[in-house]
Amino acid sequence: MVKDLIFEWRHQPVRIRLLKACGELEISEDEKLGPYKEGDEVKLPNWQARILVKENVAAFIDLKPIQQGDLHKILYRELPNPQLTAIDPNFYVKIHEDLVDLTEKYQKDQDILLFQKIEKVKSLFKDVTSRRFYKLLRLAASGGQEGPVNLENLSTEEKVLYESLRNVLKEWESKFLL
Repeated sequence: MVKDLIFEWRHQPVRIRLLKACGELEISEDEKLGPYKEGDEVKLPNWQARILVKENVAAFIDLKPIQQGDLHKILYRELPNPQLTAIDPNFYVKIHEDLVDLTEKYQKDQDILLFQKIEKVKSLFKDVTSRRFYKLLRLAASGGQEGPVNLENLSTEEKVLYESLRNVLKEWESKFLL
């Protein structure tokens, strides 16, 4: 389930801007990219764009990494609110990808400040997910008993989790009710 969401995310088209000229790149025997000129804007599957961005050949146009400040804002919106607040539709996958990138960079550079940043992001992420999962479980357990269930503030990943939780709870409940 999670792997499917990550796979879908990595294959979604994203826009990049080329920072320097780039000749033709062979992705596979039957797939090639380029050539591109500096300043070209191109739409590519996320995984292909990430390669060019990591090599400092391109920069994302619309896709920005989730920063510590973003996590703080989400957490402070969640704390006082009994309902789930709006969140990026691909929040969890984005955090996952950002942590993968940061970890790869740390393994290469061994920068202690980068390590501290990774740990802080993980800690904030756990705080956000803890709050949201509690509300999500409460929502799944109620199953619309208090009226129609509004799923618009859930991320794509949370909607999948909600449906799974709802199905497990319904099945468990049906074992006891005749």
